[in-house]
Amino acid sequence: MASLFLSHVIAFADTPTVRQGTSRLSDPNKGNDSSLGKPGKTWSHTSLGTTHEEKGARDLIESWCSAYGQSDFERLAPLEMNEVEIVDRFGDWHHLTGLKDRERFWRAGFDMIRSKDFHPKCTIEHVRVIRSDIAVVQTRVSYDHGISLKGGDRIPPFSEIHTFVVMKTDEIWLISVQDIVQERFLR
Repeated sequence: MASLFLSHVIAFADTPTVRQGTSRLSDPNKGNDSSLGKPGKTWSHTSLGTTHEEKGARDLIESWCSAYGQSDFERLAPLEMNEVEIVDRFGDWHHLTGLKDRERFWRAGFDMIRSKDFHPKCTIEHVRVIRSDIAVVQTRVSYDHGISLKGGDRIPPFSEIHTFVVMKTDEIWLISVQDIVQERFLR
Protein backbone atom coordinates (compact mmCIF):
# COMPACT_ATOMS: atom_id res chain seq x y z
CA MET A 1 0.00 0.00 0.00
CA ALA A 2 2.75 2.47 0.94
CA SER A 3 4.75 1.63 -2.17
CA LEU A 4 1.71 2.30 -4.37
CA PHE A 5 1.30 5.70 -2.72
CA LEU A 6 5.00 6.57 -2.97
CA SER A 7 5.22 5.46 -6.58
CA HIS A 8 2.56 8.04 -7.43
CA VAL A 9 4.33 10.83 -5.59
CA ILE A 10 7.63 9.97 -7.27
CA ALA A 11 6.06 9.56 -10.70
CA PHE A 12 4.39 12.97 -10.47
CA ALA A 13 7.45 14.71 -9.05
CA ASP A 14 9.86 13.97 -11.87
CA THR A 15 11.22 17.51 -12.10
CA PRO A 16 13.20 18.42 -10.12
CA THR A 17 14.75 15.04 -9.35
CA VAL A 18 15.42 13.78 -5.85
CA ARG A 19 18.78 12.22 -5.04
CA GLN A 20 18.40 9.43 -2.48
CA GLY A 21 19.76 10.19 0.99
CA THR A 22 19.95 13.95 0.62
CA SER A 23 17.81 17.03 0.51
CA ARG A 24 19.59 18.23 -2.63
CA LEU A 25 17.29 18.50 -5.59
CA SER A 26 18.48 19.14 -9.09
CA ASP A 27 16.74 20.07 -12.29
CA PRO A 28 17.75 17.59 -15.01
CA ASN A 29 16.82 20.13 -17.68
CA LYS A 30 19.49 22.52 -16.40
CA GLY A 31 22.22 19.93 -15.99
CA ASN A 32 23.06 20.90 -12.41
CA ASP A 33 23.49 17.68 -10.48
CA SER A 34 24.76 18.16 -6.94
CA SER A 35 25.73 14.48 -6.69
CA LEU A 36 28.31 15.13 -9.43
CA GLY A 37 29.85 18.09 -7.62
CA LYS A 38 27.94 20.71 -9.56
CA PRO A 39 25.76 23.14 -7.65
CA GLY A 40 22.18 22.07 -7.08
CA LYS A 41 19.46 23.92 -5.25
CA THR A 42 18.72 22.79 -1.72
CA TRP A 43 14.99 22.82 -1.04
CA SER A 44 13.12 22.10 2.13
CA HIS A 45 9.49 21.04 2.21
CA THR A 46 8.57 24.60 3.16
CA SER A 47 10.51 26.26 0.35
CA LEU A 48 9.01 24.07 -2.38
CA GLY A 49 5.66 25.78 -2.33
CA THR A 50 4.31 29.19 -1.80
CA THR A 51 1.32 30.20 0.21
CA HIS A 52 -0.66 30.28 -3.05
CA GLU A 53 -0.02 26.58 -3.83
CA GLU A 54 -0.65 25.52 -0.25
CA LYS A 55 -3.92 27.49 -0.19
CA GLY A 56 -5.11 25.83 -3.42
CA ALA A 57 -4.42 22.34 -2.07
CA ARG A 58 -5.97 23.21 1.29
CA ASP A 59 -9.11 24.70 -0.34
CA LEU A 60 -9.58 21.51 -2.36
CA ILE A 61 -9.45 19.29 0.72
CA GLU A 62 -11.74 21.64 2.66
CA SER A 63 -14.25 21.21 -0.19
CA TRP A 64 -13.76 17.44 0.01
CA CYS A 65 -14.39 17.52 3.79
CA SER A 66 -17.57 19.53 3.31
CA ALA A 67 -18.95 17.20 0.62
CA TYR A 68 -17.92 14.09 2.56
CA GLY A 69 -19.55 15.34 5.75
CA GLN A 70 -22.79 15.86 3.83
CA SER A 71 -22.59 12.43 2.14
CA ASP A 72 -22.69 14.25 -1.20
CA PHE A 73 -21.21 11.91 -3.83
CA GLU A 74 -22.19 14.35 -6.59
CA ARG A 75 -19.90 16.99 -5.06
CA LEU A 76 -17.10 14.55 -4.13
CA ALA A 77 -16.53 12.94 -7.53
CA PRO A 78 -15.74 16.18 -9.44
CA LEU A 79 -13.03 16.99 -6.87
CA GLU A 80 -11.04 14.01 -8.20
CA MET A 81 -9.07 13.62 -11.39
CA ASN A 82 -10.73 11.62 -14.16
CA GLU A 83 -8.59 8.66 -13.10
CA VAL A 84 -8.10 8.34 -9.35
CA GLU A 85 -6.76 5.67 -7.00
CA ILE A 86 -8.12 5.17 -3.50
CA VAL A 87 -6.88 2.73 -0.89
CA ASP A 88 -9.74 2.43 1.59
CA ARG A 89 -9.49 1.86 5.35
CA PHE A 90 -9.58 -1.92 4.81
CA GLY A 91 -6.56 -1.81 2.51
CA ASP A 92 -8.58 -2.43 -0.64
CA TRP A 93 -7.33 -0.62 -3.74
CA HIS A 94 -9.85 1.09 -6.02
CA HIS A 95 -8.85 2.37 -9.46
CA LEU A 96 -11.69 4.61 -10.60
CA THR A 97 -12.02 6.04 -14.10
CA GLY A 98 -14.61 8.58 -15.15
CA LEU A 99 -17.17 10.62 -13.27
CA LYS A 100 -19.85 7.90 -13.14
CA ASP A 101 -17.38 5.35 -11.70
CA ARG A 102 -16.25 7.80 -9.01
CA GLU A 103 -19.84 8.74 -8.14
CA ARG A 104 -20.79 5.04 -7.93
CA PHE A 105 -17.90 4.41 -5.49
CA TRP A 106 -18.95 7.19 -3.11
CA ARG A 107 -22.68 6.44 -3.44
CA ALA A 108 -22.07 2.77 -2.50
CA GLY A 109 -20.29 3.83 0.68
CA PHE A 110 -22.94 6.34 1.67
CA ASP A 111 -25.74 3.86 0.90
CA MET A 112 -24.47 1.64 3.75
CA ILE A 113 -24.75 4.29 6.45
CA ARG A 114 -27.53 6.22 8.11
CA SER A 115 -26.59 9.66 6.78
CA LYS A 116 -28.59 11.56 9.43
CA ASP A 117 -26.17 10.11 12.02
CA PHE A 118 -23.02 10.64 9.90
CA HIS A 119 -21.02 13.56 11.29
CA PRO A 120 -17.30 13.19 10.50
CA LYS A 121 -14.94 15.93 11.68
CA CYS A 122 -12.13 16.80 9.27
CA THR A 123 -8.95 18.52 10.37
CA ILE A 124 -6.21 19.28 7.86
CA GLU A 125 -3.05 18.34 9.73
CA HIS A 126 -0.34 19.00 7.16
CA VAL A 127 0.13 20.30 3.64
CA ARG A 128 3.40 19.64 1.87
CA VAL A 129 3.88 21.19 -1.55
CA ILE A 130 6.12 18.88 -3.61
CA ARG A 131 6.09 21.07 -6.71
CA SER A 132 4.03 24.09 -7.68
CA ASP A 133 1.42 21.70 -9.14
CA ILE A 134 1.65 18.74 -6.70
CA ALA A 135 1.00 18.57 -2.98
CA VAL A 136 0.43 15.96 -0.28
CA VAL A 137 -2.31 16.79 2.23
CA GLN A 138 -2.82 14.79 5.41
CA THR A 139 -6.21 15.09 7.06
CA ARG A 140 -7.56 13.54 10.24
CA VAL A 141 -11.18 12.43 9.94
CA SER A 142 -12.79 11.63 13.30
CA TYR A 143 -16.07 9.87 13.86
CA ASP A 144 -16.68 10.88 17.49
CA HIS A 145 -20.06 9.14 17.63
CA GLY A 146 -19.11 6.22 15.41
CA ILE A 147 -21.03 5.36 12.26
CA SER A 148 -24.55 3.94 12.31
CA LEU A 149 -25.15 1.49 9.49
CA LYS A 150 -28.46 0.76 7.84
CA GLY A 151 -29.80 -2.43 9.37
CA GLY A 152 -28.90 -1.42 12.92
CA ASP A 153 -25.18 -2.23 13.18
CA ARG A 154 -22.84 0.45 14.48
CA ILE A 155 -19.11 1.08 14.06
CA PRO A 156 -17.68 2.44 17.34
CA PRO A 157 -15.99 5.88 17.44
CA PHE A 158 -12.64 6.02 15.62
CA SER A 159 -10.43 8.29 13.56
CA GLU A 160 -8.53 7.95 10.29
CA ILE A 161 -5.70 9.71 8.52
CA HIS A 162 -6.53 10.47 4.89
CA THR A 163 -3.44 11.19 2.82
CA PHE A 164 -4.21 12.89 -0.48
CA VAL A 165 -1.92 13.49 -3.44
CA VAL A 166 -3.39 16.51 -5.18
CA MET A 167 -2.43 17.95 -8.55
CA LYS A 168 -3.06 21.25 -10.26
CA THR A 169 -4.13 20.88 -13.88
CA ASP A 170 -5.16 23.93 -15.89
CA GLU A 171 -5.06 25.97 -12.66
CA ILE A 172 -7.55 23.60 -10.94
CA TRP A 173 -6.49 21.45 -7.97
CA LEU A 174 -7.85 17.86 -8.07
CA ILE A 175 -7.33 14.69 -6.02
CA SER A 176 -5.19 12.07 -7.74
CA VAL A 177 -4.58 9.55 -4.94
CA GLN A 178 -6.22 8.99 -1.55
CA ASP A 179 -4.90 6.59 1.09
CA ILE A 180 -6.97 5.98 4.24
CA VAL A 181 -5.44 4.51 7.39
CA GLN A 182 -7.40 3.89 10.57
CA GLU A 183 -5.63 5.78 13.31
CA ARG A 184 -7.33 4.54 16.46
CA PHE A 185 -10.60 3.78 18.17
CA LEU A 186 -11.67 6.78 20.24
CA ARG A 187 -13.35 4.92 23.12
